Amino acid sequence: MSLYLSAGVSGIAVGLLYGLIGFAIVMLYKSTGVANFAQGTLGTLGAFAAFTLLTDLGFSLYAAALLSLIISWLMGIVIFFVVIVPRDSGNLNTTVRTLGLSMLVLAAMELQWGASAPYRFPPVVEGGFSLLGVVIPGQAVVTAVIALALAAVLWAFFQFTPVGLSLRALAEQPDTARLLGLRATRLGAMTWGVSCVFGTVVAVLLAPSAFLLPSMMDAYLMFTFTGIVLGGLTSLPGALIGCVIVGVISNVATVAFSPEVGVVVIFVLLLASMLLRPQGLLGKPESVRL
Repeated sequence: MSLYLSAGVSGIAVGLLYGLIGFAIVMLYKSTGVANFAQGTLGTLGAFAAFTLLTDLGFSLYAAALLSLIISWLMGIVIFFVVIVPRDSGNLNTTVRTLGLSMLVLAAMELQWGASAPYRFPPVVEGGFSLLGVVIPGQAVVTAVIALALAAVLWAFFQFTPVGLSLRALAEQPDTARLLGLRATRLGAMTWGVSCVFGTVVAVLLAPSAFLLPSMMDAYLMFTFTGIVLGGLTSLPGALIGCVIVGVISNVATVAFSPEVGVVVIFVLLLASMLLRPQGLLGKPESVRL
C-alpha cells in the first residue's frame, strides 16, 4: 500500500508539471486560437541551454537555470515574430507551423547533442524522506512546491495586474479587445515568452529523473494534452486539475501493472473524455449559431 501511496504523491508532483505545460498551451490557445505543438521541444532546448551553461561554462546549477529562463523568454519572443506573425493564414496554418517548428528544433538538438545522449542532469535536491511510512523523494517535493508557486503567481498575475487583465480580455473577447486598443502583437509576444519559460522550468525539473535527451518531453507533452482535454481546453484551472489526475493515474497504473499499461490507461481516459464530455471537466460547451 505504501508503494501505491508513494506513486500517488509522485504522480501529483509530475501532474503539477504537466499542469505548468498545460497553463502555457491553454494560455496561447485562449489568446491566439493556436495549439502549440512545439511546447515540449522548446522546453527541452531551454534545458539543454542550462546544461551547456552548467557543464561547458562552469555556472552553478541555480545560475544556469536562471539564465536559461532568460534565454527561453527571449527565444519565445523571437519565435513569435519570426514564425507566428508573418503571413497570417488562419489558426490551422499557424498550428501546423508550430508542428514544423517542433520538428526543426528536434532535428537541431539531435544534430548538436544527440550523439552522446542521454545526459545526466543534477537534481535540485538529493535524497528524500519518509512520512507515515510513505517514501517521498525530495525532488518530487521541490517540483510540487515550484509548480504550485508558479500557478499561484500566474493566477495573481491574471487577476490583479494590468497586463494580466489585458491578456484575459484578449483571451475572452479578442476582437473586442483589439477594437478597444489593446496591442495584440505585444501581448502575443509576451505570451510566447512566458510559454517558453514554463516549458524550460518543466524540462529542468524533469531532466534529473527522465535523463536529458532531445526527445525527452515527447511523452510528457502527450500526457499534458490528455490532461488539458480532460480538464477543459479553455480553462486554466481545468488544465491543472486534469493534468494532476493524469499524473496520479499514470503513476499508480505503472506501479500496479507496467509502464505500457500506464500509457494505455491514459489514452483510454483521453478517448472516454472526448466521447462523454468533449468540453472537459471545467470547460464550457461551445454554442454554434446556425
